Amino acid sequence: MKIRLLPCLLAAAACLAAGASIAQEAILKPWPAAQPTPALRLESLDGEDWNLARLRGKVVVVNFWASWCGPCVEELPVLNALARQDSGKVAVVGVNYKEALDSIERFSKDHPFAYPVLRDRSGDMFKQWTAGVMPTTILVDRQGRARWRSAGEIGAGDTRLKAAIDALLAEPRHRE
Repeated sequence: MKIRLLPCLLAAAACLAAGASIAQEAILKPWPAAQPTPALRLESLDGEDWNLARLRGKVVVVNFWASWCGPCVEELPVLNALARQDSGKVAVVGVNYKEALDSIERFSKDHPFAYPVLRDRSGDMFKQWTAGVMPTTILVDRQGRARWRSAGEIGAGDTRLKAAIDALLAEPRHRE
């Protein structure tokens, strides 16, 4: 238990420290051009196998979070509102970082999600998709390619995420 607790405490401290400085400056940056979009295959909270490819045709907002990360909790209303807006064109997916199912379920009773939550039990998806900051939000275009990444909390008044989503929706369906 002590061996597993220390990395979690260090990660929580890093999240709080990063969140304090990044939350005010969360910047949407282009996905690195040389970095291919990783596969995203995980299990949902109800045990269903889930694959990002099934959302082709929609712009997808992938959010990496943990219940112990204050900025992650603060941005939940923004993500919930986004998930409720235009579900025919935009999908929001939460990816929980290495928490036990019962912890996630307890958390979601007080903080309901309007979108599916997947479990990154090993932390491998977090390593492949993020720059190591929590929360991290990635925008995936309708062809399934990661296009934008934001490290840090997306605040309620931040219009950059919505503008980037709108720009992706305005692109022709088959971009070369």
